[in-house]
Amino acid sequence: MQPVLRRVGAFVHGFLRNTRGVAALEFVFILPLMTGMLFGIYEVGQYARVNMQLANAATSMADLVSQQAAGVTGGTAGSLGNFCAAGRLMMNPFPASATSGAGSFSAAIASVTNYSATGVTVDWESDHACTVTATALGATAKTLVASPTNLVPNAGTPGDSVIVVQVTYQYSSPIQYLIPSAFTLTQTAFARPRITGTIACAAPCS
Repeated sequence: MQPVLRRVGAFVHGFLRNTRGVAALEFVFILPLMTGMLFGIYEVGQYARVNMQLANAATSMADLVSQQAAGVTGGTAGSLGNFCAAGRLMMNPFPASATSGAGSFSAAIASVTNYSATGVTVDWESDHACTVTATALGATAKTLVASPTNLVPNAGTPGDSVIVVQVTYQYSSPIQYLIPSAFTLTQTAFARPRITGTIACAAPCS
């Protein structure tokens, strides 16, 4: 009986000291965590990138509108439509030509002026420059130019004037099985008219 017990004890002792395969077992446990971290870092980078490109698109569109001394024309076929097309191109390599859902790009563009007689007024707004209709700014445009920094402090005829561009993009993660649904990104940009006091807009601006 004693030799059998000694052999069993030796076997158990040897088994417990055997470290072969431990690295493989640890790898199996760690691999899902490391893979999740890798995809998470990638997705954070993609989110930051698309957000910066959206901000650049908004800034460029506001700058383009502010340079038009003769005014702009609304609708997808007008000059604002051309500026929206430029904004979509700036989103490359992210798709921005969808008419709804993931990859859709829209822009609300408004001119806000501070008049002596009527105060801060929205001269016009265009929500139909892109193939996707933007959510209307309405009175929000006046709030945007006044907070946190008042961009139209001087009233007059016409007084200070600012172009407001708010672009919206439906971002969908390339890692669909981790983040399956698209979510909305929004950026706002401002620009003062370069040559004239205010920028006029022909129909279908309101």
